[in-house]
Amino acid sequence: MENKQEFTLKNIENKKDWNSFVNENDFSFYSFLQSWEWWEVQKDLWKDIVRFWIFDQNTQIWSMLCIKIRAKRGNYIFIPHGPLVIDTMDFYNVFHDVLPELIKLWLKEWFDFIRCNSSQINTKINQKNFLNLWFRDAPMHEHVEDTHLLDITISEEDLLSNMKKWDRYYINRAIKEWVIIEIGNSKKQRDILTIMHTKHSNRQNGKATYSGFSEKFIDSIYKNFWDAITTISASHEWQVESILMTIRFWKMCVYYIAASDIKHPKFSPNYLCQWEAIKKAKSDWCSVYNFWWVSPDDNPNHPIAGVTKFKRKFAGSDYSLLHAQDYVLSNKYWLNYLIETIRRKKRWYYYKKPI
Repeated sequence: MENKQEFTLKNIENKKDWNSFVNENDFSFYSFLQSWEWWEVQKDLWKDIVRFWIFDQNTQIWSMLCIKIRAKRGNYIFIPHGPLVIDTMDFYNVFHDVLPELIKLWLKEWFDFIRCNSSQINTKINQKNFLNLWFRDAPMHEHVEDTHLLDITISEEDLLSNMKKWDRYYINRAIKEWVIIEIGNSKKQRDILTIMHTKHSNRQNGKATYSGFSEKFIDSIYKNFWDAITTISASHEWQVESILMTIRFWKMCVYYIAASDIKHPKFSPNYLCQWEAIKKAKSDWCSVYNFWWVSPDDNPNHPIAGVTKFKRKFAGSDYSLLHAQDYVLSNKYWLNYLIETIRRKKRWYYYKKPI
């Protein structure tokens, strides 16, 4: 590491200032998990949050939203898809210099470890850099690490042509069969999404059961991201067969919650519903459509292999973030390590190795 620099940490209490840091910088990867609105969602779920800006003299170089999680298996600080640091600064040098102050702060509050689900790409170099900071691979993921991104700055014709012929057929067939698309965030749409999502999450998915979002969580998402959310449903013969929610944050639109009850697989409304979501994101001046969570490979036994296969049909490319990294603060961490390791193996999860 380079010689230690003097940085100033500042807790931010202004939404406009916080979100503008992302809007004004061209980060390689970012998501709404570092937005002010996500803090409000966590607040509704009775979680404590701290937000740091870091300054090099008078220049802001870093933002970091941290969630304080207290559980019987251990208390920890979680940093989702962050910290974000401007490209003129070295991420690891800054982290190296501010980490002692953060550790001192969180030891006073009796936290057992720090978990960083960073926005750094999944490479051996990045893994080694975290290791040099005394981080280690977490036993379990916390948020999305493997995602699928689609560049939507190109024309609709090119977006369609990049898909396989048979997948385009599903979209055109659904249109010919008079599948009805509804776009909006009415209470009716929200209720349908919640009910279908709950029903969908209770189904058996191979070796694992999908753990769905609670009604309280979905309500909080709508309340706090209200002007950035789009709900789209696809119906045939007055029956909703597919519904999804997207969240926009700056130039990225994330396909976040979805559910389906397909009665007509020959022209599966899922395809048209997803296509309409992509077109809506494009019309909202987004440049990237983020399909969110995908499996790290094409293994049909992975818990989310089915939905991953569907997402990859819309072209685009996979984007892999470094697996979550833990910094141990107390021996209680190893109890959490054991519990999460058992949980991961039970659910059949595994992670992509860095390249």
